[in-house]
Amino acid sequence: MVSFANQEVLNFYRELPFNIFENENEHRKFIKSGVSLKSHPVLAEIVSKKTRVLEVGCGMGRFSAQLADRYGADVTAIDFNPDVIAYAIKSAESLKLQVDYQTSDLFTFKPLELFDLCISLGVLHHTNNCLAAISHCLDRFVKSGGHFYVGLYHLYGRKPFLVHFADLSKRGATEDDLFREYSRLDNGKTDLTYLRSWFRDQVLHPHETQHTLKEITEVCAKSGAQLVKTSINQFQDFETEAELFDREVEYEQISRRWLAEGRYFPGFFTALYKKA
Repeated sequence: MVSFANQEVLNFYRELPFNIFENENEHRKFIKSGVSLKSHPVLAEIVSKKTRVLEVGCGMGRFSAQLADRYGADVTAIDFNPDVIAYAIKSAESLKLQVDYQTSDLFTFKPLELFDLCISLGVLHHTNNCLAAISHCLDRFVKSGGHFYVGLYHLYGRKPFLVHFADLSKRGATEDDLFREYSRLDNGKTDLTYLRSWFRDQVLHPHETQHTLKEITEVCAKSGAQLVKTSINQFQDFETEAELFDREVEYEQISRRWLAEGRYFPGFFTALYKKA
C-alpha cells in the first residue's frame, strides 16, 4: 500500500505536539473532564461498552482516552508520532484506562478485525492525499454497518483565517507578532504551552488542505457510506444532502464576521457516515 503520510508534518509535531499542556496533570484532568466529547454529541448515540473504536491520528491520546473513560468503549488509537504515543500510554496507565495505543502510519496499519467506528479528527487534511486517506479508512477499517466520523478544515470557513495571517506575514509580521495576534483571537487558553501548540498548528503548519462536506460525501459514497449527521447544521436531521451543501457556502461569511469581531473561528467541520 502506498503511504501518503507527510514526513514534514511528523517532524513538525515531534518538535511540539499539538494539544500539549506544560503540566502533565492538566492533561489528565482534561481527560477526566470529558469536555472534548461535548463538541461531538452525535457519538453518544452510537458508542457503548460494546463498541470497537479506532481513532486515526490520536495525537496526545486525549479523545480516545475520553471515549474509554466515559463510555467504556474498546478503543484502539494510532498515530505516526512515537513521542505522542509514549505520552498517551503513560497518561492512560496513570488513569487506569484501557486504550490500545500504537505507533503506526494509517496507510500501512493492518488491524486484525474491522471496527464499529473509525474516528479521525483534524488529521487527514495533513496527509499528502486526504481523499485517499478517507477512502482507506472506510475500506480498510470500518465493518459493514459501521460508522466513520471525520473532522476536516472547511474550504470556505477556513479561508478568511488563512488569508488574515498570510497578509500579516506579507506585511512583515514576525512569528512573535503572529503569536500575539493569534492569542488575541483565541483568548480562552491560559496555559502558555497549550496556546503555543495551537498557534503553531493553526498558523505555522507545514501542510494542510481544506475541503467541503459535498466533496467528502461524494468520496464516502464511493465506499458505500452515506451521510448521517454533520456539524454543518449542528447535527440536526436533514431532508436532502443538497440543502447542507448550500448551507456550507455560508461558512465563509460566518468566518469573516468572527474575525472582524476579534474572535477565533477554526473553519472546521465534522461529519458522521454509515457504511452499508
